[in-house]
Amino acid sequence: MAALRGTPGLILGCVALAALSLLLPSTPTYDPWAWLIWGREVIHLDLDTQFGPSWKPLAVMFTVPFALFGDAQPELWLVVARAGGLLALAMAYRLASRLAGRPYGWLAGLAAVALLTLTAGWVRNSGLGNSEGLLVALLLWAVNEHLDGRHDRALYLGFAAALLRPEAWPFFGLYWLWLLRAEPALRVRSSVLLGLIPVLWFGPELIGSGDALRASSRAQEPTSSSAAFADQPWLEVMRSAHRLVPPAIEALTAVAVGFAAFPRPRERVVLGVALAALAWLGLVALMTQGGYSGNPRYIVPVGAVACVLAGVGLARIIGEVRTRAGEQMAAAAGATLCAVVIVIAVPDAREVGDDLRAMRNEARLYDDLPEAIEAAGGREALLRCGAPLTGPYQVQALAWFLDLHGRQVGFEYDGGRAVILAPRNSNEWRGRPAGLGPAGSKHWQVARRCRAPA
Repeated sequence: MAALRGTPGLILGCVALAALSLLLPSTPTYDPWAWLIWGREVIHLDLDTQFGPSWKPLAVMFTVPFALFGDAQPELWLVVARAGGLLALAMAYRLASRLAGRPYGWLAGLAAVALLTLTAGWVRNSGLGNSEGLLVALLLWAVNEHLDGRHDRALYLGFAAALLRPEAWPFFGLYWLWLLRAEPALRVRSSVLLGLIPVLWFGPELIGSGDALRASSRAQEPTSSSAAFADQPWLEVMRSAHRLVPPAIEALTAVAVGFAAFPRPRERVVLGVALAALAWLGLVALMTQGGYSGNPRYIVPVGAVACVLAGVGLARIIGEVRTRAGEQMAAAAGATLCAVVIVIAVPDAREVGDDLRAMRNEARLYDDLPEAIEAAGGREALLRCGAPLTGPYQVQALAWFLDLHGRQVGFEYDGGRAVILAPRNSNEWRGRPAGLGPAGSKHWQVARRCRAPA
């Protein structure tokens, strides 16, 4: 049992809870479906990345072995993504309580966990298999390991984070430079890992699409609601960060940073963590100004750090009251502050409920997709009839269920032979033909155009 204490036991607990969550309606969303397809294609030596989201090396490192388990592949990835989200909460607690110190470190940790859970989209992103929860877990875990003096572990965790988001590359590069001086024993390992980052990002894209920079090009094809289309894209990213982090969190974060002006080692760490988050935000803003999409998910690590520092700020205020006015006033101040934060967070709590309902609805939609395929005549008959079409956000899921490359499923009807499977009451796909009626399944409607127009 001793071997399961600490972080190994924590990881096991997160995995167990994530596995139990599959008892509820569960499904991946757009990006994870593509990673699942690519994992299956790697197994069959048939990688095709010409269509779909950006390549994510770490995600595919999981989906490749998971492909060996056939239809269980999506559920296995969901366990990883959800466990990552839970582990991020645990690491937020650990870092906030550490930075706050005694006697209110526990309160800082609990506040960080609660605030991060209520952050816009946190539950939905982790629940639907996006990688942001796992990314935050790796980043916060790396900071904790570095502060413990375990620089080798921090190196490996930073490397893993750099395989999920390109914004992590500069931070990994700076850590590599620091290790060259501070840890001579890690020079070779850190240099090898640094060299592997471009290989693992660009190599598979070169093999799968013939264009090593396809992911970069794809990231510069934003949707109509992207920050890239704003008059000032960088400013829209800042607004997104403000929407992600409510004013109460911003205020408490400012308190924590304000205390960092005092020359104590723990406060210097607070300042360093805050500056790193601002640098990440600035990098996303700069990339968006340069034409990248600026998706709000890219700044989730910034929101996570803000939640950690907000917990520290809460502890700092209560600690100051205790020092100046005693235990009773500190308890009263703590209760008041917590009540204020709870009241402010009520709208975000309602949003979590909305996210849970959206996850349930999406799970029901994709659970019903095999029945819709059967209603279209089954896989072979469907492919003989014509090109499969669906809504733009369902392309990857349909490709996975039909065992096709992502590019073999379209979302624009050109008037020729095709089989269209569309979510009921959806007008997302283009070129809608007449006659898309009640045929299909509970959540999908099917139209067959097996003969080309005369």
